[in-house]
Amino acid sequence: MDHWERRRPFRTIFIVACLLVLGAVLAVGGLKVAHKVHWSEPVTSVAYPSAGYGLDAPTAAAVTGGDLYIANEQGDSVSVVNAGSGRHVATLSGPSFALDQPTAVVAVGPDLFIANGAGNSVTELDTRTRAPVRTISGTPFQFSDPIAMAAARGRLFVLSASGVVTAVSVASGGLVGTASGAPFGFDAPLGIAASTGRVWVTNSAGNSVTELNSGTLSLVARLQGPAYKFETPTGAVIEGTDLWVTNEAGDSVTEVDTTTGTPVRVVIDHTNLPTPGPITFGDGYIFTVSPPGDSPMVSQITPDDGKVVWMMCNTNGPYLFSNPQAAVVSGSNLWVVSKGSSSLTEMDTDSGAVLRTIS
Repeated sequence: MDHWERRRPFRTIFIVACLLVLGAVLAVGGLKVAHKVHWSEPVTSVAYPSAGYGLDAPTAAAVTGGDLYIANEQGDSVSVVNAGSGRHVATLSGPSFALDQPTAVVAVGPDLFIANGAGNSVTELDTRTRAPVRTISGTPFQFSDPIAMAAARGRLFVLSASGVVTAVSVASGGLVGTASGAPFGFDAPLGIAASTGRVWVTNSAGNSVTELNSGTLSLVARLQGPAYKFETPTGAVIEGTDLWVTNEAGDSVTEVDTTTGTPVRVVIDHTNLPTPGPITFGDGYIFTVSPPGDSPMVSQITPDDGKVVWMMCNTNGPYLFSNPQAAVVSGSNLWVVSKGSSSLTEMDTDSGAVLRTIS
């Protein structure tokens, strides 16, 4: 089960919400940020069959070296796709990779780390050779259904659904330390983000975010209270000096100043940010993904003013969104991973237009 399905049930997202904003989305040219000039370029939707891509209930993705690496939870494999052309490059699987229901991926330089939810392990591979480097596992690491990862300053931080954060040396794969127990307030944790000096964990059942010292894994603070408006916080991403957290039950995103831990703003939009979960940053934008219901969607937020510029759902075009679980930016394009349809959707980061689908 993917980690976005671990949340408590909420109201159904009806396709009518998408229809209500269709007219506004079609007029998105008047809402675009002025510093982008892609409108003169023709946008062509190209569909590629997924046969040979090895996509099988994909749940996560990362970009490195110009390639997109997609974790296939049911396929126990990683599909490699050229992020520029959309062409299949390779499918990585087999005993040497020790992939076992992969749930999360993160790139650190030329290395790719893959969390194995069922294997209670992390697979490291060299993206230059696409060969496995090592499998990180064992009792001292306390991996227990690892569901999310983040990296900073030579360390990989692995979040387990059981409520443990494990720090691993990127260079050696050795254990640095762990954080767990009541003082940290981990409560159905789902998301993790890291930057210089700090690690943040979203507690979906606790309506809070735990802040850790990345060097010692000691508790810095538990962010909670009315000012943050955390309501089932799920995804987390760092943009500059700010932390952005999606609130699934609040139809909102909370922006936090990472230097002070204080809230900057809470972006609430019940129409264009319904039950947001996965979140990513790139090309000057924040992107949120709303997986549940009959009308999953992707929304774009400009971080300087917190405005939701557009949202796109299947009513707006052939996006093929079906239980989308992740999104990643490569250059000026956004790739969305849909577990339900075992598909990839490539979008223009500025306009949200569909560029390519692989299904």
